[in-house]
Amino acid sequence: MTSQSAVDGRCADELRGVFDPSRFENPAAVTLTMKKRVGGRNADSILASENFRQFMNRLNNKILGSAAKLHGRRLKTVAVIESNADGRLHYHAMIDRPHYFSFEKFKVVVTDQWLRTDFGYRHVDIQDAADAGWTEYMVKSRQKKSLLDSIDWNNCHLIAE
Repeated sequence: MTSQSAVDGRCADELRGVFDPSRFENPAAVTLTMKKRVGGRNADSILASENFRQFMNRLNNKILGSAAKLHGRRLKTVAVIESNADGRLHYHAMIDRPHYFSFEKFKVVVTDQWLRTDFGYRHVDIQDAADAGWTEYMVKSRQKKSLLDSIDWNNCHLIAE
């Protein structure tokens, strides 16, 4: 029987290629922290994915404008969810920033749209020019039960649209 760490190691090797920042034009390294509980609902991976989808819909509409709604355009994105030692969920993501959108404006819009979601928490970190080090950080096994299960495949968009 293969151990989970061996499986995760092989998956990490494959994901390094899929999550390669060179596949993005202007990759931003984004960490978004979630509230633990809202209105009697505890944050879990399903609610986290729904919340992140709401965030990305808002972000796509804010940055891409009517093209997001009329033509289904989306920002290239990869997203991984983790839980810290006290059980607080957070996302590590790489989001492609359009060349015409300044990094400073991008930071403001990402933070604003995250805080407008139900579970968006105030701890947000956004860095410009994500690199291979960011990919390594996203695919690390620490703070994950399983690497493959931690990738929010529903909210990953790797094709420029």
